[in-house]
Amino acid sequence: MKGYPMSSNRLWRDGLVLLLTGFLAACASKLPKGLEEELPKAPSQRAVQAEPGRYLAQQVRWGGEILSLRNGANSTEVEIFGRPLSRNAEPRPDGGDGVRFIARVNGFLDPAEFQTNKRLTVRGRVAGTLTRPVGEFPYIYPVVDVDVYRLWPVYQPPQPAWGYDPWSVWGPWGPWGYHRHFPHRW
Repeated sequence: MKGYPMSSNRLWRDGLVLLLTGFLAACASKLPKGLEEELPKAPSQRAVQAEPGRYLAQQVRWGGEILSLRNGANSTEVEIFGRPLSRNAEPRPDGGDGVRFIARVNGFLDPAEFQTNKRLTVRGRVAGTLTRPVGEFPYIYPVVDVDVYRLWPVYQPPQPAWGYDPWSVWGPWGPWGYHRHFPHRW
């Protein structure tokens, strides 16, 4: 078999593939330190709510949306509406058991930073339950003594790849569609 020189098109293609692979590897998000590994045998929030004594001191990795924050003398209690976690430990925008839980963090957390609707992922040990009212209903909160946590921003739904503006000429009906002469249809 004769050796043929590599064509310039193939060099460009291979170089582009290598460049894109490197770019994607550099952009891959790194999991937060301490939250990297999933805990496959960890109980769900609903299971701990139903049988707190059975799961005392067991490791969990939970997350969700922040509902409220209470700073005490030595610790802060964060009330969280539980959500399932993505592979990168970020709470998803929906789903889950619909269980609220309390994440107890040592020290002070600033309410200006840990605002309502931001998301929090925690890893720690089950410390039992607390009963507090939600409105006038007594609610049983699973409690986690937190070792590691990560604050995430408020969830923003993904935007279309190209800016979609329903009032633009290129809206859903195209350049000759319904709203070309808005508000008059002539």
